[in-house]
Amino acid sequence: MNRYILSLLIVCSLFTGNALSREPVYVAAYDFPPFFSGTLETDVTTELVNLLNDNQNEYEFIIQAIPPNGRYQALSAEGCCDVIFFESLLWGWQNAQVDVATTFPLLRGSERLVAKKVAGRDQSFFENLEGLKLGGVRGYHYLFGGTVMNSEEVAKRYSIYLSDSRITNLRMLLGGRIDAAVLNDELLSALKNSSVNYLEQLLISDRVESEYELGVVVATGKGISVEEVQRLVRLLSRDEKFNHLFARFNLQRFQLYRR
Repeated sequence: MNRYILSLLIVCSLFTGNALSREPVYVAAYDFPPFFSGTLETDVTTELVNLLNDNQNEYEFIIQAIPPNGRYQALSAEGCCDVIFFESLLWGWQNAQVDVATTFPLLRGSERLVAKKVAGRDQSFFENLEGLKLGGVRGYHYLFGGTVMNSEEVAKRYSIYLSDSRITNLRMLLGGRIDAAVLNDELLSALKNSSVNYLEQLLISDRVESEYELGVVVATGKGISVEEVQRLVRLLSRDEKFNHLFARFNLQRFQLYRR
């Protein structure tokens, strides 16, 4: 056999062997822009998965899109997935009876009410929600009146339309179909980079409704350990790839973890 062809076959077999030997890690991802969204061109989770796959050969991270209220089942012992990026244990995990752990926090986020900007409307609009049609996302958790509630509990107390996407809520708000919606500050910040100037059309409440820290929630005893996830994040941060990712989405001010 020609020596060049033989060398090429050896090299190809080595690359194929490396790809096949990677341990698959399934990433549950639900609509939570800018961290994951099926309606945006890209998102933080998709880009982070690409970075993780490009910068090590031990694991192959694979995104599995799920509904927000499917996150607990996804990380259960019988579930489809191993991890969720940019998740808070405050969001129902304490009652889910699923064995999980979380990494060190990566970001600190917050949520607030927003409305469509119209003449004469000011911050007093947000003082009383009675009579307003709100927009929320099915399967999310919200903090109202000092109590964390899931979307179904919120629906019992307020007039709320539950969609499957915050981008849908935003479009309904600007279209006049709902009066107010809860949006996260991370999304509002990322929208500054959008080709459509959404922020000029919005009245944004000065009052923060809730704050949370986001890490990687890892199912115990499945495809990868929480210590391994933390190790991989540290590796990315050493050459600034982690920081550059957050900068692309205008999220530097929310970032907690830096090398």
